[in-house]
Amino acid sequence: MNGPIETESDYEQSITSICRALESLKAESLTSLKPQENAEVSSAIKAAMESPIDFPPIGSAIVPGDRVALAIDPNLPSADRIITALIEVLERSGAGIIDLVIGTEATEENKSSLETLLGERGTVHLHQTHQRASFRYLGPDVGGDPVYLNRWLVDADLVIPVTTKRLSNSSIPQQSDLTGIYPTFADSEARHRQHLSRRKENMNTDIENPEFDSEAMIGSAEEPAWLLGVQFLVSVVPNEKGRVSSVQCGSIDSMRKESETGDLQASVYDFVTATIEGDASQHTWMNIARAAEAASVYTNRGGTIVIWSDVSETTALSTSENAHDDTDSPSQTNEEDFERWNEEEVPFVRLESISEDYQLILRSRLKSDEIEQHGLGSLNSTEELERLAMAFPKRGFLRSAQYHTPF
Repeated sequence: MNGPIETESDYEQSITSICRALESLKAESLTSLKPQENAEVSSAIKAAMESPIDFPPIGSAIVPGDRVALAIDPNLPSADRIITALIEVLERSGAGIIDLVIGTEATEENKSSLETLLGERGTVHLHQTHQRASFRYLGPDVGGDPVYLNRWLVDADLVIPVTTKRLSNSSIPQQSDLTGIYPTFADSEARHRQHLSRRKENMNTDIENPEFDSEAMIGSAEEPAWLLGVQFLVSVVPNEKGRVSSVQCGSIDSMRKESETGDLQASVYDFVTATIEGDASQHTWMNIARAAEAASVYTNRGGTIVIWSDVSETTALSTSENAHDDTDSPSQTNEEDFERWNEEEVPFVRLESISEDYQLILRSRLKSDEIEQHGLGSLNSTEELERLAMAFPKRGFLRSAQYHTPF
């Protein structure tokens, strides 16, 4: 018997429509993501965990009764299916208590959905960034600054990062932690330092990627994860529609080698359309910023970038630091807590930086004046996009652009 036929949502139909329109204008597809989707997510997770690259099977890494923490990237494609499959594998491998720790881009709604999905099989924690009691001290980093990480991760017997594999361009220095641990699950002060280091005026584009050694991670982006005891990770590879293409699992060093994709930039264009694809959780201001940064790699300075999204939030998803307090965290702020800062500004600062060199236009569910207050242009239809594209001699489009940046 045939299963139900999946139908495209209105937004997915709009993606199909603009891709056809752009192809009719001889726009070049720039995505390096594969079109194939792996519908058997559970089988893919099981196979990856049983045969990791350069690491023993998961059953050999878990002592029965171990407390296991999953450090979850909130931008995982098909996150509910991935997490459900991982929990099943861990339970079969003898894991005891299972904690899911999710980065700050997630919301209370995301947390509630996961709690409903998992029931009593796991406990979900949204990472919060300022209460010192929610952290454990690991030691100094290479710059001498203290490294504090989420206590649910530090207190676990085994930590497994579950990340999204993002395509990087070799012209951009690799400054991000492949495991997604640091500074994602660090304190507010560390996250602020990382934000400032990414500012255009502070970035050193002459940095050469270091040679990574799985036996000596000192000075590497993964050093905090190594201090935490992380030895391997699960990496979910998205396809061009923002769904699961494949799943990889292995040691940090092997995953680093897997991520070395070379120079993805073949040419530059006057007009680039970048789509955000996947479920509703993908349509955030942070992903709009990521998509714009990814598209800028392929766009002539002074050119136009259109971000095609379904975002409906006028601000970043994290509307309050308090939204990320664990229920058993102290309710009172004390003078020893980390300094707060407004992380909601991060995507807008990044967009403002790109706007200095490119014209940015956004398709969304917001009113034009709400978009324009962020210094962006707006459009709403395939016909508007097509008319705009016709004004440029050289055009390209990048699907699931939020997955084409390492940051």
